[in-house]
Amino acid sequence: MLIRAECCAHRALTFATACVLAVAGPCAAAGVDARALLLGSDAGEAGAPAPEPARTNAPAPARFGAKDSLRLNVEGDWAGNFEGTNIGQGRIGIAWFFVDDFELAFYGSAGYAAETGASGAGVFGGDLQLRWHLFAAERWSIFVSGGCGMIGSSSPVPVGGTNFNFTPSAGAGVTFDAWEGTRAYVSLRWYHVSNAGTSSNNPGFNGLDFWVGLSFAL
Repeated sequence: MLIRAECCAHRALTFATACVLAVAGPCAAAGVDARALLLGSDAGEAGAPAPEPARTNAPAPARFGAKDSLRLNVEGDWAGNFEGTNIGQGRIGIAWFFVDDFELAFYGSAGYAAETGASGAGVFGGDLQLRWHLFAAERWSIFVSGGCGMIGSSSPVPVGGTNFNFTPSAGAGVTFDAWEGTRAYVSLRWYHVSNAGTSSNNPGFNGLDFWVGLSFAL
């Protein structure tokens, strides 16, 4: 009886092995897990490697001064001629780097002009500024600038002049990182106010203009 049982067990093992080999051959060619077919889907899932999480790489912010980058500039300035005339303005504008390190900025402005011996005047206007960041490092730059604009006032500025004037300017300044995506600007420039001879009364104003601002990446 013992010999007969051993023979039956041997035959059963041989038959099972043959079945496994018969299934494994075609499955392997087709890329199918034969063990999963015989033992159930759990075995196949346990042996399969876990999928890797998708990698998302956030785009790096554009370098300050990179061609075609845009920025929002918010500034404040004070101009004085040390003879009793002072002009203070707040300015907001959009700057476009049309080539690397060359910035063209369009501004709107509003403020107040005060002169000794005269009542003050509200001022408003706009201007165009060109800046060349001739020394541009990763976290700071040195620039030269020039531009011109127009300014209107509620009463003649300077006294004896007209209510509408032109405002050419030229100067230099520095920028430096304030925080990510934001630069601080500091500049000193010559600032002129006159009607360019459009009226016989043209006393003009020549002052030293100090301004500071923040420039935000768009």
